[in-house]
Amino acid sequence: MNRKKYKGVIIDVDGTLVLHGKALPGAGEAIDILRSAGYQLRFVSNTTSRNATQLAEILTHCGIRASETEIQTSVSACLYYLQTKYGENKGFIAVPDALQPCFGHIAQTAEQPDYVVLGDLDDGFQYDILNRIFNFLRDGAQLVVFHKNLWYFRDGNTWLDSGAFTQALELASGTQAIVTGKPSPVMFHSAVASMGLTNEQVLVVGDDVTTDIAGAQNAGLASLLVGSGKFKPIDLTLHLISKKNFIPGIINLPEWLQLKKAVSI
Repeated sequence: MNRKKYKGVIIDVDGTLVLHGKALPGAGEAIDILRSAGYQLRFVSNTTSRNATQLAEILTHCGIRASETEIQTSVSACLYYLQTKYGENKGFIAVPDALQPCFGHIAQTAEQPDYVVLGDLDDGFQYDILNRIFNFLRDGAQLVVFHKNLWYFRDGNTWLDSGAFTQALELASGTQAIVTGKPSPVMFHSAVASMGLTNEQVLVVGDDVTTDIAGAQNAGLASLLVGSGKFKPIDLTLHLISKKNFIPGIINLPEWLQLKKAVSI
């Protein structure tokens, strides 16, 4: 396997670089090694509660150097999709207050929307809003979501994610949501294009088989599974992941890329 062909690396954030608000062992050092070797980096996340600036600040605070321009989110992918698909058509935007400014230029309506954007509302997932969206969908609106993650880590616990509510709305309304985040190829293609590289030159690294690894495959990209975060040993056999495409942690990435011996902690 010629691992020297890779010029760019797309790296998942939660579960791969950080977990429970702290950097995973060797994450900062591994990223520094990749930068020194000249790799272009993109950090991807399906979160809709934090924007690119906030994610870059979080990573930097954890000792992982990252700039806003290196962050790719499902929100930016969603905005691109809406602009190209719906143009001036109006939508109902149900996203956290912190993300509302991102949709400021999007035509919106609270009556008979052409589409509904549903984000990570957390405590805002109340019956009234879910029932309202349900009826919009029954009347013909298209549901657009950033991802279909069923759960996530926060404050040392696991929490229901917006994907659980998305699937409930799909089942009840008999419709299918459009996904703009992982594992949709939209985000990955955007990241590759921003680096000015070809698919063959880019590697995707992540801990979630159903979003990171499946997303890479959907986009025609090589992938590397990390044994942290959501990873479970059964993933290797259940999803036919070769041991050559698996590393215990992000600390092992430089060694896998044949740069140098893995950093120590």
